[in-house]
Amino acid sequence: MKKITVFLTALACVFSFANVSMAQEQETSSDVVVNNDAAVKKRPAPIPRAHIVEDYLPILGKQARANGIRPPKPFFISAIYYHMEIPQTITNARGWGFYGYSEQNAIGVRMENAKIETNSAGFRAGFNLLPFMSIFGVYMHTEGQSKFTAVADGNAAMPNGYMLNQTLKFKADTGAIGTALAYGFRLGRVVPYAVLNVNYAWTKTDRTDNIINTLIAGARVGMRVPLPKNMSIGAHIGTQYQYMPMGNQVHGRYSVTLPAGTTIFNPDRPETVTSEYKADAKYASPWVMTAGVIFSPSRYFDVLAEFGFLSRFTAMVAVQANF
Repeated sequence: MKKITVFLTALACVFSFANVSMAQEQETSSDVVVNNDAAVKKRPAPIPRAHIVEDYLPILGKQARANGIRPPKPFFISAIYYHMEIPQTITNARGWGFYGYSEQNAIGVRMENAKIETNSAGFRAGFNLLPFMSIFGVYMHTEGQSKFTAVADGNAAMPNGYMLNQTLKFKADTGAIGTALAYGFRLGRVVPYAVLNVNYAWTKTDRTDNIINTLIAGARVGMRVPLPKNMSIGAHIGTQYQYMPMGNQVHGRYSVTLPAGTTIFNPDRPETVTSEYKADAKYASPWVMTAGVIFSPSRYFDVLAEFGFLSRFTAMVAVQANF
């Protein structure tokens, strides 16, 4: 059914992938010097700025450099590819509009084995307001399909009922704004870090009448290991929660082709009927677990791969430039 595509908003979880370059990183230097046979703390050498913008963004970045901490670059932009498969639970589905049926005498339809599959591509761009805080916007275009088995027990017009596997294709465009808080510190040679994020997303599809609004919150923890020539590699795990304020009742129109022998009107050949419907829909779980790896071939360029599992399957690849 068409409005079941409401579940594609789960793709919004891609918006919050960790801007790991935000992890504050203290320059390597000798932590102590020997003075009169006593260990005395040595303050890290100041880090020079690259250009004048970095005196103002991120805010407090100039102070961080003076304390020997390398803040993130002021701006970043990412290219993203995202695949998702998410189970659905559809209940209280009822249809009308064919053979003169109205909503008052709608017939019940069970929707089993329901699942959404999507492929999305887009970009994310933003700026680091503080050394530990970024603000960003996202645009994603999605093409996908909703798969389910429609089962009707039948009535006078369809005495045999039907059981049909259905696939409905759809397209969607999603925008989002969000913020992420990140902090990292040097522990020996490695840099542990943590990221918290909150995002608001809105989605318009060719199968829905209204914009779908979504709120997403998540957290990740990870660790990066420096490599020669300013390269690094890291890994992270996390969890994400998705909230859809619009509720879970969907309403739309769809067509179904009934095989021969299912109706009394054209018993000898298949027949296509168009129906309106209402249904209650929800995803299997608002929670998803994530795990990913990140490789930086240079200090200001990142390549990220991340997978989601348990309540849904997701796979994402992203490249990010910081400047």
